[in-house]
Amino acid sequence: MVNLSVAIPSYNGREVLRRALVHLKRELPEAEVIVIDGHSRDGSAEMVRDEFCEVQLHEYPNFGWGHATNRGLSAATRRHLVMLNSDVFLTRKAALQMQRRLDTDPTVGAVGPLLVDEDGRREKVFGRINLRNYVPSGKRERVGLLSGACLMTRRDVLAEVGAIDERFHFYNDDTDWCMRVRRAGYHLERVPQRVVHVGGASTPESPLYVLEEWRGFLYMLDKHYPGPVYEFFRRAMLARAFVGSRIDRRPDHRVMWARLQSLAAQGDHLFSPFPLSGRGETEIHGSPPYDEAAISAAVAEALDVAE
Repeated sequence: MVNLSVAIPSYNGREVLRRALVHLKRELPEAEVIVIDGHSRDGSAEMVRDEFCEVQLHEYPNFGWGHATNRGLSAATRRHLVMLNSDVFLTRKAALQMQRRLDTDPTVGAVGPLLVDEDGRREKVFGRINLRNYVPSGKRERVGLLSGACLMTRRDVLAEVGAIDERFHFYNDDTDWCMRVRRAGYHLERVPQRVVHVGGASTPESPLYVLEEWRGFLYMLDKHYPGPVYEFFRRAMLARAFVGSRIDRRPDHRVMWARLQSLAAQGDHLFSPFPLSGRGETEIHGSPPYDEAAISAAVAEALDVAE
């Protein structure tokens, strides 16, 4: 018996979100599905409201993946909680296998499937240097990290570990949360069931996302590996940004590299090019105090720059 709440952050990915919801309705009709829309400008929220009356829809300013996922998890009522990107097509077989692992082994804190693209090719999760991307996987295995694109955990684990750190806007947030799960004494596992992840459905091609990825990586390193490891990567990032700001032929990227150079030099980990909620690792219940109109305007301004 499926006992799932599925939290789906959504931003300007209406068509692939529609596909994901149709798929969920067919594969897991008894699941509690919660869509958290970041004030999309493509009619995503209206589509959910008009076509999927069984889906809970919540709308917030776009503070990023972690903020939206936290809001979805705070509204969830089931024992098993799924973080699911809007471009992932979760199957019943994978969901049942993940749920079974969480029920039979209390030391397992989170489980994910084997992610593949629409052509069935295995995804390069957590970078091309991750050796597990190239090792054949036909059985359940213990892993160091799981992708937040499709991840299942238990309510008690989430309560112990805490919410996703909202000082990330995009990228690195699932890595940070998985590291905290492991430090709490739990294991991470991946089941061999394949789940399709379209990938990049709501992420614009913009140097601001590159800047946010590196900024978040630096912040994550300072959290988990302060000292020599952090300092090594900070200096490497500083050198990379210095070179990029001078030789990159794309003017907008040269600006981005210059901003990254300044960020790395000053160690300003929280200087994101996108609005953040201001919350870090905290409980998932409740919303942070903010001026919604002001934040919405800031988000719109940031997205206009990104485009």
